[in-house]
Amino acid sequence: MKSSSRLYNISRVGIIGAAPHRFLDVLSNENIEKFNLYYFSNEKVTYETLVRLVEKYMPEKKEKLIGFELPWPDAYNSIINEILKSKSNGDSVTISEVFSNFPNVFYKFINEHMACTDILWVGDNDFDSSFIFATLLNALGIRYVLSLKETRFVPSMFELEALKNAKFVILPHEQYIDFFKKKYSIDLSRKAVFADIDWRSKVAYEILKDSKVQKLSARDGKFHVAILSGRVVWNKEESRSQGRYYYVPIIEDLLNAGFIVHLHTKALLESLDNPVYYEPNPYTRLLLKFPNSFIIEKPIDLNDIENYKLLMKYDLGLLNSGVSGKDEFNEFEKINVPNRFYEYLHANVIPICPKGTLQYMEKKFAGDVLFFENARELRALLQSVKPQNCKPKYFFDDFVKTLVDASEKFY
Repeated sequence: MKSSSRLYNISRVGIIGAAPHRFLDVLSNENIEKFNLYYFSNEKVTYETLVRLVEKYMPEKKEKLIGFELPWPDAYNSIINEILKSKSNGDSVTISEVFSNFPNVFYKFINEHMACTDILWVGDNDFDSSFIFATLLNALGIRYVLSLKETRFVPSMFELEALKNAKFVILPHEQYIDFFKKKYSIDLSRKAVFADIDWRSKVAYEILKDSKVQKLSARDGKFHVAILSGRVVWNKEESRSQGRYYYVPIIEDLLNAGFIVHLHTKALLESLDNPVYYEPNPYTRLLLKFPNSFIIEKPIDLNDIENYKLLMKYDLGLLNSGVSGKDEFNEFEKINVPNRFYEYLHANVIPICPKGTLQYMEKKFAGDVLFFENARELRALLQSVKPQNCKPKYFFDDFVKTLVDASEKFY
């Protein structure tokens, strides 16, 4: 990547998401003079976490970060609801109706603050309403760059408009080009650059790299597997993520093969469509069947850099349940690189995954991930792995450099 002597004022609109320490790499970049972070109202706590990280690890950079809380998507949803109340006979709401009902002060703020920047960067997923905001910016004639990670093979007007109207798009890898050709019949190759929004912080890695953490396996001679999942389900038929959070078969297979499994989760549910908990359920049955080998633990808060040391004690980290879903989910999962992959590499934990679901990763990351047909095959594969190979190849610092370099070409 080429280096630039120019100083940039960058504005970011969208979710902060997992691992807010990624943005430490924005502040550490010498080409970034100011970083204006317009975060959505439901992420105030996450923004405050980022501020504490800056104060703790790089206080000399604190003045580069300026945060703004946006009433989004609340304002958008509120306006839709008000318009619907005024309609009769179930008439639909048009986008122009919604945008024309925003108060003038909101548009004034966008034009006088948000738009006054060298790079306006929007992202990242089909579920977080950032694509709606990008469509609003385009309606105002304001240029932006779009980063994108999670999507589904279900057409979305806002996603399509956000992609079409961006000055350039930052995609995790080249297979997204074919994905969107198939999904929308559009070719993004002329304005796409490649970097993964889920790459983790170089600043954080430098803080952690010399940590001395003993593996649990050093004590008992058994392989310990971590599963990091915000929620897990025992009904694989749910509408959005289907089998992604259904871990019952893979956990049982690992336990039967002699692995120790640590499931870190904050929610154990029947499904996201029916978010209830009751016993007995398949996970509690596994607890009774394997009382010394299966442990359900509280989530590891990796927003706190020091907590990576808790993850470091494991030998292996599971990327995927191995359970497929319907086409709209599977088409994305084929090209997906789960953010947990980068968490495990950050903590020197070997990523493992059942074969057949993460097809792009099987082709491109065969040297970084152990793909297996079953847990007994996994045990055999472990004889050839050297833990020191489990290190990140890219950091969020590289994402920032890609953003800056592409802006000089496209923006």
